[in-house]
Amino acid sequence: MGNNRVQRVEEALRRAISEVILFGNLRDPRLRQKASIGITAVRVSPDLSIARIFVDPVTADTDVETLLAGLKAAAPVIRRELGRKVQLRRIPELRFFRDESVEKGLAIERVLLELRDEQAADGERS
Repeated sequence: MGNNRVQRVEEALRRAISEVILFGNLRDPRLRQKASIGITAVRVSPDLSIARIFVDPVTADTDVETLLAGLKAAAPVIRRELGRKVQLRRIPELRFFRDESVEKGLAIERVLLELRDEQAADGERS
């Protein structure tokens, strides 16, 4: 199985999952703010049996644990809808995780800005 195929499946799943969450019949009250859920990445196992879906809440006031619990409970419904949208022999098991890469990137950027400010301050002193 080629790496390109896995990437195509990941991208197709990412788009379809986003569509199902936004427009699907998900009745779980924990998923009321559907527009505030961002699917940042999907990683599938080499045998396409498990899909790890990384989500990032768009709004800061979203309770991530509640959101993940709602997505976990809605996984069978999402999986069924994916079966209608994505042409795969077998739809992978869905597992949802918080994507912390955005927060880590912002933290790194803050540190870099602090270093730049310190260097600018040291340059003015010289």
